[in-house]
Amino acid sequence: NAKQYSGIYICFWASSMNILKTKRLSIRKPCDEDVDAIYEIQNTPYVLRYNGLKEMNKKQIHTMLMDKDEPVYMLEMVNSQKVIGAIFVERDSLRYGAKACSLSCYLEEAYAHQGYMKEAMTALIHHIFYDDEMDVISVRVLCENTASMHLVEALGFQKEGVIRRCLKGYQGIVYD
Repeated sequence: NAKQYSGIYICFWASSMNILKTKRLSIRKPCDEDVDAIYEIQNTPYVLRYNGLKEMNKKQIHTMLMDKDEPVYMLEMVNSQKVIGAIFVERDSLRYGAKACSLSCYLEEAYAHQGYMKEAMTALIHHIFYDDEMDVISVRVLCENTASMHLVEALGFQKEGVIRRCLKGYQGIVYD
């Protein structure tokens, strides 16, 4: 059962997502074999800088990836099966009574600024709205992360405000 959305072909199985396919990516649930790749990607200064993350060991990465309450999706190159990033779907703690989630994401630096995240987020957002029947999807982006600000604008998100000094992140920097 395939649908076309914004030029991207998306495959769905029943009511739960096993895999989404785009032209260049498979967006899928994690498996044990993904721990090494995510460990290498997530612990880089490039990813840590704007994600409010701390370095994690492989056991912590495994626990995070396998959390059933807050799903994680691997971004895997179709041609090489190389994992290049992840998208995290979390409960939106700022909204009450609405079926709402918040997305966060990162890519390996070598794949940044090439449209991979826009491709993946477009497919996943479509799935979340239409198949999971979510009312609201939000993203929180640090003001200094201009690339992600451009991405979420291109995806059609509207800026609702700025939470000043909301996150103490990488190297102790406090971000808006």
